[in-house]
Amino acid sequence: MTPKKITEKLINALEDMKAVNINTIDVRKQTSITDMMIIASGRSNRQVRAIADKLLETAKQIGLPILGIEGQ
Repeated sequence: MTPKKITEKLINALEDMKAVNINTIDVRKQTSITDMMIIASGRSNRQVRAIADKLLETAKQIGLPILGIEGQ
């Protein structure tokens, strides 16, 4: 799966969970461990936890390795 397709699937999952301020940053030139960073916010601690759980579930479904989690 291409980085663009992966990013689209993850952004769709964020939108489904009503995440706000979704931003992507292309970091291919800065690091060799990833191509894109996706940053999003939620309106409450509970929503942020739910968003993080859904994103982890989606990432596992498409076969992405989980390197770390921030903000949960």
